[in-house]
Amino acid sequence: MQDRIRAIIEQQKENIIQFGSTLLAHPELGYEEFFSSSFIESAYQRLGLPLETKLARTGVKARIEGKTHEITVCILSELDAVISPANTFSAISGAAHACGHSTQSTQVYAAALALHAMKDQLDGDIVCMAVPAEEFLDLQHRLELQNEGSITYLSGKQELIHLGAFDDVDMVIMIHSQPNHPSYDVFVDGSSLGFVAKNINFIGKEAHGAAPFKGVNALQAATLAMAGINANRETFSEDEQIRIHPILTKGGDIVNTVPSDVRMETYVRGSCKDAIDKGCAIVDRCVQAGASMMGAEVNIATIPGYLPLKQDKKLSALVASCAEEVDGLGEIIWGKDMIGSTDMGDLSHLMPCIQPTMGGFRGEAHSKDFCMVDAWESYRLGGELLAKLVLMLLANGASKAKQVRDSFVPRMDRETYLAYLQAQGGK
Repeated sequence: MQDRIRAIIEQQKENIIQFGSTLLAHPELGYEEFFSSSFIESAYQRLGLPLETKLARTGVKARIEGKTHEITVCILSELDAVISPANTFSAISGAAHACGHSTQSTQVYAAALALHAMKDQLDGDIVCMAVPAEEFLDLQHRLELQNEGSITYLSGKQELIHLGAFDDVDMVIMIHSQPNHPSYDVFVDGSSLGFVAKNINFIGKEAHGAAPFKGVNALQAATLAMAGINANRETFSEDEQIRIHPILTKGGDIVNTVPSDVRMETYVRGSCKDAIDKGCAIVDRCVQAGASMMGAEVNIATIPGYLPLKQDKKLSALVASCAEEVDGLGEIIWGKDMIGSTDMGDLSHLMPCIQPTMGGFRGEAHSKDFCMVDAWESYRLGGELLAKLVLMLLANGASKAKQVRDSFVPRMDRETYLAYLQAQGGK
């Protein structure tokens, strides 16, 4: 089986490299990945796969139909780039695939080529999905899209859950890059923190800087709020892993006027929903107290971020087993926590999900130095690993896929999840 997967991918080497280099050269920000979306759509059209397109503006969903259709495995990639103007592969806009999303999409394509050729061995269907807007950035633009009704949620997977795009799949698999790790080791069953974002506006009263007693200093209110947040850090346990990191995006207008319009942004990160809720309550309390002490007003806008990633144990064990049999992959490393957050965490509360990470990258994520060590090795090894895992899941009556599906206990259903987003400040 592995020899046939590798042979098919090797036969398509030139095609796969061209696919990956094209995506790498056309980085686009979230919800605006129109070139990437159209390019991937065309590639799957050439395979003759049934398609759904323009999901959440740019999402693409291709289906490889097996012998039976009782269960569906989704292999996922993300379309968007980040802002990294100094990166070697940066576009004129400053966008660059400095997080490895173009590599993901190419690995899924390589796997799709092998799985399409071997679909007579599949006791189930495969969905290859490219999704928009994983990186939580360019928020002003996304808020504008939200206000005009083009999207409901700022994250691509949140939007696709809302639209029901995952309703017909039973589990989701995605490989992510492991930054600053040149060897091709595979990291499984790591966790990531969730977060909620807050935009805060302190409103005071202007006065001349020589007569501050005539004004209300909104900057002092913000400073008091940050002091309160810092004083509360010791109230969180190690298990909660709370990370609160505010910045001031506006501290006033001119130096000789009492600041009356001060803006703060912060994330509240944590290891679980309850911890994040606790952190948010403390931030709100400190912000309101800081404003009250100065006699200022304050507006707090809460933006739903991402839930913590909870990887499925059975799927993690299966991908580790497959990785041990793929020639060229290195060590299997268990339980290393991932830096940052991902909207795969949201999906992982609803259905079995894994996001193993794979080395083969130099430089830190989102940095000017981030790049693949060897593009073909990344595409080939990731494609083989995905294809081998899917075949293992869907062979022999899809017995392993059914075990994963039937043993999973969701932390939320779709309706509860959407209610949670709304309660956090979503539309």
